[in-house]
Formats: sequence, structure tokens, C-alpha cells
Amino acid sequence: MTLSIPLPQTLFDRFCTALDGMKFTASDGTTVQLDARAPNTLENVLAAVHAMGLFGLYLTLQSLAKELMVTTATEKGLLSQHAIMWGIPRNPAAAAVGYVLATASVETIVPQGTEFTVDGTSRWITTAAVTVLAGSNGTPIPVTAESTGTAGNLTAGTTVTMVSPITGITSVTVDADGLAGGADIEDVENWRSRIIDRIRNPASGGSEADYERWAKDAGAPYFNVVPGWVGSNTIGIIVAMPGPTVPTVAQLAMIKSYIDQQRPVRGNIVVVAAEIMPQTPTISLNPDTANARTLVQAAVSAYYAVQTIGGWLYKSQLSDAISSVSGETSHVISAPTGDQQMAPNQLASFDHIEWGDVA
Repeated sequence: MTLSIPLPQTLFDRFCTALDGMKFTASDGTTVQLDARAPNTLENVLAAVHAMGLFGLYLTLQSLAKELMVTTATEKGLLSQHAIMWGIPRNPAAAAVGYVLATASVETIVPQGTEFTVDGTSRWITTAAVTVLAGSNGTPIPVTAESTGTAGNLTAGTTVTMVSPITGITSVTVDADGLAGGADIEDVENWRSRIIDRIRNPASGGSEADYERWAKDAGAPYFNVVPGWVGSNTIGIIVAMPGPTVPTVAQLAMIKSYIDQQRPVRGNIVVVAAEIMPQTPTISLNPDTANARTLVQAAVSAYYAVQTIGGWLYKSQLSDAISSVSGETSHVISAPTGDQQMAPNQLASFDHIEWGDVA
């Protein structure tokens, strides 16, 4: 139920109406009838002050009512208090982690705290001292971004340089997993959804819902909990990162570490990277225009964006997404030819559309 707030003029009129007809005897014996609507009278001023004061109180009550509900509480209001109450802290900004591969002309030690950069704007720092052997085919060195945020993420094969060069090191590149995991502070609505999920699905000693929530709390937006993944009394937690992308070894370790701190003592878990399955549907449009293709591509991308690991891809839902586009008259989906179910470790991800002849 929405709290209805009367306007100041309505409150003013109510005050005036309450005074209408009131009479009193003045000190000179004359009878005075109050009229708060008469300009420049004491009653008129009191009515205006009363209306504005009461209107402010209504606004305060409306704001408080919103803050008392998780669904409408604000970031600067009581949402953080709801989070504390339910034990769902906001995921802070995170620094990218991973490995770089170093080669050397002579055996060389790369100390902990060594800094690397690409263009001087961002830096990555080694978290352990590593000895690089002469002629090695890339010795892995663990690093973490100096600053939090997505700027710390680097793709595989990126060449980095030492801020202070070390004699003997000939090249340093990012390993095949890339540097990943760098993220900004959690989006408010995602944080809110986790709090609501915690309220709706209270902890139950290690149920599937618990593991799903822990995976999400650990930063994995895509997850699938599979009991008996590698045998009896084991639980496979299949995860993918935003994009969607395959998590790095470092990210898998971080997710497992977080879940290990939450799970029951006897919970035997395995955290596994999902396999990203690119989807390239073949679609014919009528009318087949550049604008229609742009809109359909956006609709199809949105359809695949909400898929889950191990979920079903329904051709009818894909068709509905295309039909929702303004101006589309008809279409034909040549591929896929029917419904598909991803394997428990597979996640469908939109790649591109193969455009067929006019429908």
C-alpha cells in the first residue's frame, strides 16, 4: 500500500476548515469569528506554517517507510543495515589477480613486491619471490593489481614491463588465463537481490540453495550446483565470471576458499570452470533491414544473457525475443533446429547471428 501524501494546499485547507465558524468573545465584549483564509491574519499564517510543517513530517514518514523495506531501501539509507542484519555484506571492489610468465638470460630472482606496468597508468605487483631459470619457457609469477577495478584485468599474452628493470629478465607476458577478477564495488541492485535471496532462502545446513548463494557471494554471477559431481558425498560447483568468461585458476581458488569458510565441515566440494558454448543462430527476417538486424541482434543477445549453466535453450523463447522487436513482421529460425539442453558444466553465450535469406 502506497502512503498517500496530501499536498500543502490540502493541509492548509484542512486547517482553515477546522477553524471555520469558531467564535470567541474579545476583551471589549465583541464576538469574533475566526477566518483563517483571510490574508495577513494570525490564523492565516498559522494555517500556512501548520501545512508546511505537517507536509515535511509526511515526507519524512514516506522516506522512513521506504528505508524499512529491503526492496526500497537506498544505498545511503538503511540498505547497509538490512545487509548487516541478514549477514550479506556488499562485495567490495576487487583487484585483478593471476600470473605473468617471465623468461631470463641467466638465473634471476624476481623479488616479492616487484612492479609491472603496460603503459605506466596501472601497475601489477608480485605477491611472492620467484626464481626464473636461464632459458626457461616462461616461469609463472603470481601478481595482483595495485588498484581495484576492471582496469587491472589483462588478456592472455599481453606484454608487461618492469617499473624497475631487473638484469637478466628478458621478457614478461601475461599467462594463458589472463589477469582477471578486477571489479568495481558491487552494484546496489545486485547487492539488494542477494539480501532478498537470503531472506527468502534461509541457510539450511548446506543445501543446494546455500551453495548457490555462497557461489554468488564469492563473485560468480553464473553457477550450477551438481551433487555427486565426482562421486558420492561430493558437490560440484560450476562457475563462470561476468561476460560470461571462463574463470582463471586464481579466481577458482578464491571462490573455493570463500565457500570453504561457509560450508559444513563435512561438505566435499569441487569448484570447476564452466565451458562457454558460443551460440550462432541462423535467422531470416522480414523485413530484412539494417535497423531490423540491429534490433534483433540486441534482443537475441539479451535472450542469451539470462541463460544458466546447464540450462535449457528453448527455440520458442528465442522466437519470442525476435518477435518483440518493433517493425518485425515475420522470421524464420533455421538454427538451432530445436530445443537444446546444455551439459551441467556448459553455459550458452551469444556470439553472432548468421543471417539467412528474407523470410
